[in-house]
Formats: sequence, structure tokens, C-alpha cells
Amino acid sequence: MKKVICVLAAAALAVALAGCCKSIFGGKKGETRGPDKPLATEAPAAGVAGKYAGAGTNPDGSAYKCDVEVAPAGKVYKVVWFFDGQPGYEGTGILKGNTFVVGFANQQGYGVVAYAVNADGSLDGTWAGKGATKAGTEKLTRK
Repeated sequence: MKKVICVLAAAALAVALAGCCKSIFGGKKGETRGPDKPLATEAPAAGVAGKYAGAGTNPDGSAYKCDVEVAPAGKVYKVVWFFDGQPGYEGTGILKGNTFVVGFANQQGYGVVAYAVNADGSLDGTWAGKGATKAGTEKLTRK
């Protein structure tokens, strides 16, 4: 009985992964990918592009404020964080459903932030930078 359950679980996982891969990578069943058939990507939705006022908490608990600009750049987004009017970090973002994920960097380091896209257009994020053992938070509100 244990072997039957394992075989059924493996089969279910294979079917789920096949469906997942098809939805992520696009294409038809049995179709192969190559240099002339790139992976499918989602086009940016205009809904996340814009200017935002940001308020966040660093991993040490200290607070900060910033301004953020999000602009379409082909099928991804360019994101720039401004502190006291000066660019502080630049990043590249991908929108997948209601999640906006951005990798960012400056001369001091790099990191990643995952935002939940809210119905009112605001973004609630959790972020971590190079060498982090704790995460920070960030709320972006449309200007």
C-alpha cells in the first residue's frame, strides 16, 4: 500500500509540474525550447508603473523615508529609490500576478524586495540586503 501511495504521489507531482512549467514557460505540449524560442514572459501592467512615497523599517528597526519611481522597461520594470532627492538604489522588477519582485543594487551592495500589490495601488514590501540575517519592510503609496 505504501508503494502505491508513493507512485500515485509521484505521478500527481509530475502532472502538477508539467502544468506549472507549461504556464511559466509557455508553449505547447511536447514543444522544445531553444535560442529561437525564448521563455515566455508577462508584459508589464501599467498599473504598477508610477511615482511612490515610501516609508520603511530597516532590519535594525530604524525608520526611513524615500521616493520611488517605477517605469516599464520592455517586459520588466526599472525601479529607482531616491533618498533626499538623490538616487540611492536602482533595480529591475518583474510583476507576476499580485507580486512585484525587484532586485536592487548600489555601490555599497545589493538586495531583493518582494511587494504585494494592493487593490488601492499601494505596494507592501519585505526586503533584505547583502549579508542580511533579518528583513526590513517598505510601504509604497502612490503620489
